[in-house]
Order: sequence, then structure tokens, then C-alpha cells
Amino acid sequence: MRCESGETVSGGGGMLKHLSERLYPQVWRWHFLVGLFCAPVLLVLSLTGMLYAFQPQLEPLIESDWQRMSACEACTEQPVSAQLEVVQARFPNAQLEHYLEFVDPERSHVVLLHAEGEEEHRLVWINPYSLEILGSRMEDEGFFPVVFALHTRLLSGEPGRWVIELVASWIVVTLLMGLALWWPRRAKRGGGWLPRFRSRGRRLWRDLHAVSGFYLLPLALIVVYSGLLFSPVAGRALLFEMAALGQIPESFLNPPAVESPVSAIDIDALVADFKKDAREADWFASWPEEASEPLVIGVREALPWNTRMVYYDPYLRQRLDAFQWSELRLGSKALLLFFPLHTGQILGWPGQVLAMLTALGLAGLVASGVWMWSLRRSPGSLSLPPIRKSDRWGKPVTVVLILLALLMPLFGLSLLTVLLVGTLAKYLRSRKAVEAPAAALPENLLRTGGDKT
Repeated sequence: MRCESGETVSGGGGMLKHLSERLYPQVWRWHFLVGLFCAPVLLVLSLTGMLYAFQPQLEPLIESDWQRMSACEACTEQPVSAQLEVVQARFPNAQLEHYLEFVDPERSHVVLLHAEGEEEHRLVWINPYSLEILGSRMEDEGFFPVVFALHTRLLSGEPGRWVIELVASWIVVTLLMGLALWWPRRAKRGGGWLPRFRSRGRRLWRDLHAVSGFYLLPLALIVVYSGLLFSPVAGRALLFEMAALGQIPESFLNPPAVESPVSAIDIDALVADFKKDAREADWFASWPEEASEPLVIGVREALPWNTRMVYYDPYLRQRLDAFQWSELRLGSKALLLFFPLHTGQILGWPGQVLAMLTALGLAGLVASGVWMWSLRRSPGSLSLPPIRKSDRWGKPVTVVLILLALLMPLFGLSLLTVLLVGTLAKYLRSRKAVEAPAAALPENLLRTGGDKT
């Protein structure tokens, strides 16, 4: 096989090695720049993600006075309607949106309210036995809501979501570039599989950075990329692609319509119908925002194979549609795996520990990378890695970049922007270089075209 430079390269491994050696300076430069500029956001995402991995266990402890109660085996749980009546009496101007019930007898039930004209939602915890309201707060208040807002929006609303998606997309790319820098160059040299602890200075930090990054890579790619499902561009693109391929239930995309209200909603009857053929699990009920929308009751658990949703006409108390995990197509199942993979909850607490360690490892990569930069940086300079003018990406790298751009649209758009700006800057520099000698010529030579007469 003949490469662009005319050299003969045998086999895929030889081609990869050739590309790695030829593109090493350029990959190193991009890895350096992406890591440096993404470092602050990645550090925030890593530290907040490390905390949020254990949100299901920690939040009920932090707000134990509201979210937990003493178990009462001899007590009788009051109907859902009775619980909602008490909550609505306390907050008469708020609209019901969501009700959540736990299997754990020591967890209080939760009602989500939305006051007309307000953007914030209110969470109310109620004892289902005594009908005592244990506490309430706005949805975005408290320790973990702030952690979540930092992790998903950088406390800056919708613009923060776009910044996070852009950074996360480039982090996926720079992790892959890190692999290209490691293999095959480091695989056969010292400091590739284990750090050389006898080394000092930048060499030791480089080994620690490269080796830990190599072992962390599979989990880091899963955690970072799975978070993109909840981003404003990549998330919508994934849903659109799966919908276009017919992988998402029609009732999820277009909930069945409901006839005009003919009676009040009997929530107890709907709950009884849902429970008659449902396994025991945490479940939720979502009220319709419009009269033409269905009321939805479903299972709320981190394990996606327990997924089950039923769409009701709440006025006629009829099932309009339903689906569960076994009935879903492969695309829907893959999307449902994103959240438990991102949080580690798919494996229970061992998976949460892995997610926490992955987040901690990413924070360590950020810290070690910035420290290496500080050791090599000259005062007043970024000290960018050198690059040869002859370096070119070539077709294999271009194909990989196109695939990554399809998976992460903001990465593709930002890369195109960088390339366009770079091309324009190069053109302006070359034009200035051409004009500079002409400007230095004597005026009389310019008028005569250089002809001395």
C-alpha cells in the first residue's frame, strides 16, 4: 500500500503507525490546545459529576427531615387523591404536574407543583400515612440542585448548556487524540504501561498523565459521550435520528390525543388500573398541561429494563397506549441506557463508584496537564508544541473527523469555524507578505513599472 508521500506501508498496523508518526506534532498541538482551553469547564464537570453520582443516596440524607420518615407497618397508606388534596389546600394557586411514589416505606412521597406565571417549580414532600406535609422548596434550591445546575448549565442557563456540549464534544476528541499520542509510540517504550517513578519533573508528570489517561479512556469515553444525550444539539440530533429510523415509540413522539373533558380526573382509579399488571417499583404520574393531552403513569427507576409507561384518557379512565422495555426497539433501548451509564447507576453502587473514580480521574488529567504546561511554559508565551508545515491530515483522519462531526454536531461546526478562520488568517498573512516588498519599492519605479529610461 502506497501512502501520500510515496512510501510503501504494509498492512493496517503499518498505516496507523505511519499516520501516528507523521501527524504526531499536529495531534500533540491540538491535544495540548483543547486540553488547555477546556480545562476549567472539564474540572467543574468532573467535580460536580463526582458528587452527583451519589445523589440518589446522599440527597435523602441531606434533606432527611423532608425526604425520609419512620416506617409504620400498622399504618394504612392514604389514597393518592387524599394526598394531593392536602397539598393543593396548602398551595391553592399552584397546578399539579407530577406525583412520585417510592417502594421504600421510609421515603416520603413527592408532589411537583407549578404556579401560574412562574418559571420555578415547587417540590412538596408528604407523609402518605398521616398526610402531614413534611417540607417543600423550589426545585432549583438546595445543595444537589445547585450541583446539578453547575454540572448541566454552569449556573448560566441555556448558554451554559451550549458551552458544556461544546466542551464535552471536544473532550471526546482530545481523549481519542491522547490515545493516538500513546499508541504505538508509547506502547513499546518506557512509561507506556507503567509510570517511570524514578523520573523527575515533566517526564514523571507526562508518564502519570499518559498512563492514567490510557487506562481511564474506555470509562471516560462512555461517561462523557453518554452525557451528550441531554445536550441541546447532540441530544436532539440523536432523538431525531432514532425517530427517523423508526426506533422510538410513536406514543412518545406524539402522545395520543384525548377527547374534551367530560368528568373530573379520578387519579385513584387510574393508579389502581396501572398497578394491577405492574411490578412493584417506584412510579410517577404526570398530569396533562392541556385538556387534549393524556395523563401518563410510568415506572421511575434508573435501570432501563424496568421501563413501563401507560397513556390514559384521564376523563374516560381508558388506556390509550402503553409500552415497556421488552417491546422497545434497539435504538430506544440504547438511548435509555445513556443516563444510567452516565451516572453509573446501571451497576448499582459499584457502578456509581466507577463513575466517581472516572470523574476523579478526569479531574486528575486536567490537573496534571495544566501542571505540565506550567513546567514547560516560557514567561509571556503559551509555549505551543512545534508543528511542521508539511503535516497534513490525509483521508483516514478526515473520515474519522466527519464521523465524529455527525455524532457531535457542535464539534463539527466549531472545527469548521476554526479551519475557516485559520484559512482566512493564512490568506491575509500571505497577502500582506506579497504587498510588503511592493510598498518598499521607490515610487518612480512603481510608476514606470521598473523600466529605467
